Amino acid sequence: MPESQRSIDIRLRAAVESAPSGLLMVDAQGRIVLVNRMIEELFGYSREELLGRPLELLIPERFRQGHPGFRAGFLADPRMRRMGAGRDLYGRRKDGSEIPLEIGLTPVATDEGMFVLSSIVDISARKQAEAARSELEAQLRHAQKLEALGTLAGGVAHEFNNVLQGIVGYAELLNPELPRGSRAEADLREVLRMAERGQEVVQRILAFSRRQEQVRKPQDLARAVQQAVKLLRNTLPPSVEIRINGERAGPTVMADTTALHQILMNLANNAAHAMPGGGVLDVGVERQFVRDSFVRAHPELREGWYGVIVVTDTGAGMSEDVRERAFEPFFTTKPPGAGTGLGLSMVHGLVREHGGVVLLESAPGQGTTVRCYFPELDTEGEGSMAFDSDIPRGNGERILVLDDEPRIAGFMERWLDDLGYAVKVETRPEAALKLLGEAPGDWDLVMTDYLMPAMTGLEFASRLRELNPTVPIVLTTGFVEDIPEEAIRGAGVGKVLRKPVFMKALAETLRELLA
Repeated sequence: MPESQRSIDIRLRAAVESAPSGLLMVDAQGRIVLVNRMIEELFGYSREELLGRPLELLIPERFRQGHPGFRAGFLADPRMRRMGAGRDLYGRRKDGSEIPLEIGLTPVATDEGMFVLSSIVDISARKQAEAARSELEAQLRHAQKLEALGTLAGGVAHEFNNVLQGIVGYAELLNPELPRGSRAEADLREVLRMAERGQEVVQRILAFSRRQEQVRKPQDLARAVQQAVKLLRNTLPPSVEIRINGERAGPTVMADTTALHQILMNLANNAAHAMPGGGVLDVGVERQFVRDSFVRAHPELREGWYGVIVVTDTGAGMSEDVRERAFEPFFTTKPPGAGTGLGLSMVHGLVREHGGVVLLESAPGQGTTVRCYFPELDTEGEGSMAFDSDIPRGNGERILVLDDEPRIAGFMERWLDDLGYAVKVETRPEAALKLLGEAPGDWDLVMTDYLMPAMTGLEFASRLRELNPTVPIVLTTGFVEDIPEEAIRGAGVGKVLRKPVFMKALAETLRELLA
């Protein structure tokens, strides 16, 4: 062979060997006749193990049967082709694992017959990047959906709070007309209780559609759990049976209602994933006295009584390694795309914010029990019903009420009149400002709604301040978003009451500001 041809062959072999893509050539019978270094690295076979072997060695078993037909079709119409675009192609490594590939085919005609040269690229990194991008896009769509849901829920809740305010207002006006201890009075109490329930439902829906600050209040832990379980029944698979254990009334704790629901929702979802074939989810509340020995093991606690939420499932349970890592953020045993690993971490954080701890008991094949400890209050919970005889009353103080909803303005006038105030109502901000401008010193207090067509309650309060810098202002709102504290102070508002407002709460606020 001439020297020049030998040099060409050497350069050609060097180019094939150093190519960044895997290069593999087969003959018309599908036997491997050439491989480069990248093919060895890609599939885990040595060159000696591949040469002379059928190409099907590198094809996953589920695709092998049809491959000779594809090869015959290519040889019948040999032309350059790029494979993998729009379809998933996989190769099989020596250890049995599969890798996604992109393959280019080039026919090579020689005196010895037709050969096929394949350029093979591992696209695992690209697939992972595409999956990550798809996950981020899905998270963005989810965030946008939640934002839209929060906006929609906010508008609906504002209107619903106004409806509740009307129900509360006219129901409380009926109270003095009814005989004490009568059946009608008892029915009226139930109407007001259901209005309070409606208010809690609105807040609960909003809490799941947007992040909000915790509002802790004394509440019966058992009843709060029972309310949460009612929501859970519609979110878990029918194959999961939910059982509530314990008394209907339980320990009183200082807790945020939304946080309790989030805790139970996350625990229930984790339990459901541990029972893919169905099972039993037991939810209950216990009282436990935490003694010094227990406190030493859990320094976050102090000696005393605790309310304990106990959630037990009949799932597969956890190994010791998994149990030790269960509360780590982003740790999950679920397959990709099936969970974030934030459920138990969120539970742990919420319970600790309430001054408690979370204990986890689990073993393979024995299910899982989670105990959430909340410090018990020494005081008994008090209801917010407004039928108390000690409602503070007025002494003829002059109050101007502004609300663009005539029905609300109407019962508010009657409320304040019954409480002993001299009251005037307006439904238009400009009319109210005109009245105030004519005699700014004639009013002892002004009440205004927040969301009105012409101007907001804060804008009205700011203009009112120009007429009378000292008159107390009460802002009532069915608007569910948080109003910035600096905006409230800047407008000179002394108190904000969220609708529906009950008569006792209003009476106490008026007495506080007028005093």
